[in-house]
Amino acid sequence: MNKTNILGFSLAIVVFALAFCGCTQDKVVEKYEDGSPKVVQILKKKDGSLQQTGEKRLYQNGKERMSGKISNGNRTGVWKFYFDDGKLFAKADFTDTQQGKNWEVYDHEGKKLVSKSDKIAELHFAQDGGLCDIRLKQGDKELLYRFFESFRVCVTSQMKGNIPNGETIAWFENGKMNSYYYYRDGIQDSIYRVYTEEGGLLVSGQYNKGIKVGKWEYFLSDGSSAGIEIYDTDGTKLKARE
Repeated sequence: MNKTNILGFSLAIVVFALAFCGCTQDKVVEKYEDGSPKVVQILKKKDGSLQQTGEKRLYQNGKERMSGKISNGNRTGVWKFYFDDGKLFAKADFTDTQQGKNWEVYDHEGKKLVSKSDKIAELHFAQDGGLCDIRLKQGDKELLYRFFESFRVCVTSQMKGNIPNGETIAWFENGKMNSYYYYRDGIQDSIYRVYTEEGGLLVSGQYNKGIKVGKWEYFLSDGSSAGIEIYDTDGTKLKARE
């Protein structure tokens, strides 16, 4: 067999192999405005046609946002979710469940927030399938986590069933504390604080069973005083801000 025939025979083998080996293909089905891929379907030839077997969703910087297997249009198997710098945010097994099981969730510093052993009471997903919030029982504690679209923690709250009971902390997306609340059986109580995105104090006060009591202090973003209010134990305002 001459070189030409050998080359032709080799190419034929390659074409045949590509057609019938069941190799996967990536298909971009959604893009960002700058043309970078946003949603990629993983396709595999099966029964003579290309079928979706997986999916990847990407950040605009090209880093993976979430990925996993698809079966009959639904998530299946282990899916992983990532922050935009590539760090792992969460993973769960979607085999035979749309809510996922064996959840593990981490904050951006790598601290584990949710373990496989925790009992998940409720969770919700965003339109793109990312985790929005998760309520769980962790030992004798009941907790709620809410997340920004970036998967960074937005709110952490101690719960009693579906009502807040204990500390509730709201966060800025940069990781700084936004505000601090305290609840007793769903009613705001005890310390209340509000901060700027840079960490400066804006409001400091106290609640008693849902009503303002004692001294409330207000500050401008530069830290200077913006006035003081004084409330009686029954919530009556004794001194207004000037």
